[in-house]
Amino acid sequence: MKRIAPLALGMFAIGLDAFILSGLLPGMADSFDVSLAAVAQVVTGFTFAFAISAPLLAVATAKVGRKKLALYALAIFAIANAASALAPSLWVMVLVRVLAGAVGGVYSPAAVGTAVQLVPPAQQGRALGTIMSGLSVSTILGVPVGVLVGTQVGWRAALWVVVGVIIVAIITIAALVPSVGAAPTPGLKDRFAVLTDGRVLGRMFVMFLYGVAQMGLVYTFLPSILKDSAGVSTKSLPVYLLIAGVTSFVGNALAGARLDKGTSPKFMLGTALAAVAVIIAVFPYGAFNAVAAGVVILFYGFAVAHVQLPLQYQLMRIVPQHTSIVVSLLNSALYLGTAVGAAIGGAVLAGASTTALTWIGAAVVTVALLISLAIKQGEAPQAVPGTAPANDAQPQGAAS
Repeated sequence: MKRIAPLALGMFAIGLDAFILSGLLPGMADSFDVSLAAVAQVVTGFTFAFAISAPLLAVATAKVGRKKLALYALAIFAIANAASALAPSLWVMVLVRVLAGAVGGVYSPAAVGTAVQLVPPAQQGRALGTIMSGLSVSTILGVPVGVLVGTQVGWRAALWVVVGVIIVAIITIAALVPSVGAAPTPGLKDRFAVLTDGRVLGRMFVMFLYGVAQMGLVYTFLPSILKDSAGVSTKSLPVYLLIAGVTSFVGNALAGARLDKGTSPKFMLGTALAAVAVIIAVFPYGAFNAVAAGVVILFYGFAVAHVQLPLQYQLMRIVPQHTSIVVSLLNSALYLGTAVGAAIGGAVLAGASTTALTWIGAAVVTVALLISLAIKQGEAPQAVPGTAPANDAQPQGAAS
């Protein structure tokens, strides 16, 4: 897994950039002299671009080696973040966040595609866990530090910290990650053809609803939710994000190991979604003071870490010949849901309290849970006798 760790650093940079803004929105709103609901469009622009770019740009870049593509994406990502830090107005900020989201959507499937080619199939669960741990670490260290920098020095300084992290990721990946070949080049029609499989489409819809509820409605507005329910100040927010990040990191590691040892991904997903729904629903009541909020956040971080990994794992088994495609589409579903959720959340906050956000979020996660229970587990299709499976996830020169 040592060769995969630098790719996780790139995911850390993507996650840091995507989620650090949840703690910077109040300062950004003051800087641009707009409402919190209006400045939430910064998050919407990033996530919507991420969702759209993943399948579209994947076609245009399919012939580029996975490592080279990851480095190109991170380089443009750094430029977009530098422009974000210099943005003179809200609408300029939204435009450069769209660019950042677009190239972020290219990096994620490129990193996953590289990782699964560097390990044997029996270790793919842990490889996915390692990649996804980069997102968890972004909340363990990056987001609290970024929020701290943002509150002490300003949100622009926090974005410059992100630029620095991206540059470190570029250097580390260039030096330590082996090059792997480009994936096969299916066209856009072939990429979306996998959605005709009900097992795939159902899981994409589960991820979309999860993005709407957990990422868009809850996490984007988590500072406001914690402030209203437990009186958590902006200065104290990094402590709670640190708790969520640590438990999420541990959850990712355990989930990946458990999947490789044979735990049912459907059972893991269903349990995680049920836990997330309950935790979100009780947030306004369970997080009634600073200590109680810390306990709720602890369980929240652990639960959310068990959602995306089993979905990815199932899809890799259902359509192993299209791993890079379904990973990019799954990311699109997540970030499209996040964009929709952030937009809905901004509208809800304009006329209701943060408690309404948690109620709506819990209801949407419950719908996702019911769908996940209804769709079939799904197994990888059997190869036709005498033919070799076209699997773009098979390791090439993988270490034992």
